[in-house]
Amino acid sequence: MLLILLPSFLLFASVALALQRITLYYWDSKGFRKYPGLDAFSGISNLSYMLQIRQAEGFRTRKLARAHQNHAIIRLGPNSLSFRDIEAIKDIYGHSTPCTKGDMYSTPAGAHRSLLDSVNKLEHSQKRKRLAAAFSAKHLEGWEFKVVDKCARMIAQFDKFASPSSSDATSPTLVDFRHWANLFTVEAIADIGLSQKLGLLESGNDIVEAEDEKGNIYKVSFVDSLRGVGRSQAPIVWSPYGYHFLKSILSLLSKGFSRQVRNSTAFNGIVRRLVSKRLDYQGQEPLDDFFACLAENQKGESIPLPRGEIEAECGVFMNAGSDTTAIQLTHVIYYLLKNPEKLQRLREELDTHIPSRSEIPPYASVRTLPYLKACLDESLRLSPPVSFGLQRKTPPMGMSINNEWIPGNTLVSVPAYIAHRDESVFPNSEIFMPERWLNDQAKEVQKYFIPFSAGSRGCIGRNITYLEQHVLIAALVRRFDFSFADPNFEMQWEERFNLWPSAMPVIVRHRTA
Repeated sequence: MLLILLPSFLLFASVALALQRITLYYWDSKGFRKYPGLDAFSGISNLSYMLQIRQAEGFRTRKLARAHQNHAIIRLGPNSLSFRDIEAIKDIYGHSTPCTKGDMYSTPAGAHRSLLDSVNKLEHSQKRKRLAAAFSAKHLEGWEFKVVDKCARMIAQFDKFASPSSSDATSPTLVDFRHWANLFTVEAIADIGLSQKLGLLESGNDIVEAEDEKGNIYKVSFVDSLRGVGRSQAPIVWSPYGYHFLKSILSLLSKGFSRQVRNSTAFNGIVRRLVSKRLDYQGQEPLDDFFACLAENQKGESIPLPRGEIEAECGVFMNAGSDTTAIQLTHVIYYLLKNPEKLQRLREELDTHIPSRSEIPPYASVRTLPYLKACLDESLRLSPPVSFGLQRKTPPMGMSINNEWIPGNTLVSVPAYIAHRDESVFPNSEIFMPERWLNDQAKEVQKYFIPFSAGSRGCIGRNITYLEQHVLIAALVRRFDFSFADPNFEMQWEERFNLWPSAMPVIVRHRTA
């Protein structure tokens, strides 16, 4: 009987909800109808913005950028506004902002909050203070050998791809650079985070162990599992009150969505397994890693964190620490290959400062190379790994954003992808121009460069990703010649929380003398 009545009930509920939304739209208590919507339904329902992932060919923020060409403020949903003007950055994300993190952080959060999804300012401040020691220069120096080790392992594999026996002029070996960038960063962050060596660079695949809640061990793809988090959450997280309902319904109606939910669960299992193995070391010889900074403070005193909170922090570390850096490494090589004159200038700088092509340069010898840093930052500017606007919520009393009064409890954002294309700050913004970071205005425009967000909520791990990028890109570019398998190759992207580049097949050869 209940099953017979279910369709009628769902229809009635849908009509009632639609009428409520339309009524609220015309009542317009916040005065948002004056802002153009991303589409005709943006003022009525968050479902409109969620559907943009499919309608915008997987790259929603690029569609939003086109809309922002004509309008400074775009309405993304009934209570969500996107800002184009770069002066809004300091109001929304600056150190003195009264904004708090938006619903997209708290909605999918588990029972234990991590630094990422802590919305409460006091809680976030306490967590950030505790973790700041882990990302200090002291630890960075101590962890460099782990990055160098992974560079050596990756180069050893690329040496095989580049050897005459593995290819010839007619059928050279094709290497998916994005795949290997993923393997490199997963290996590096697992070692830096939990002193775990996964062997992915040797095996050439990303199969790792996971552990379910009953302690059973099974094997899964790391990248598929990680992307399951984005693919199951990013399309629906914009509806804070309907998130869990939508997740349940879509899991029943869509096999593809259900598979991504299972992948997301598998990622939690990967983290659980890594934490279990790391806990086995407790009481043995001390290990210098991110986990140790969760277990003890700077005085060596034990921190009694619950297992769930440890897993939450390690999960964010493994997710953000591997994925965004792999994306960036892929983008750097992509833009250098698309701009051979820039690649040549970088090589001239590296050839001058790195004596041997077989050497993996110390971070200290490459971190100050101006053109290398400029290439990294220019790639981050053009294709920030997190391109969409990170949500913030205005205080209950409201606030002024770029001289526009915005009512309280409104979700606001400035997408990095759009801020980085402001022609007044970044002329010829669609062109890869590392030289823009070497002129007299470079220091001034840094406040509009937000690939790591900004303010007290900015990415705490930026020093680790720069360490990995500097050392690996310097070593690879110094040692190898890369070329696209298809000379007309153009990157495609899939945007969820992160901006995932497509597979990038390249040919690898040793540089000629």
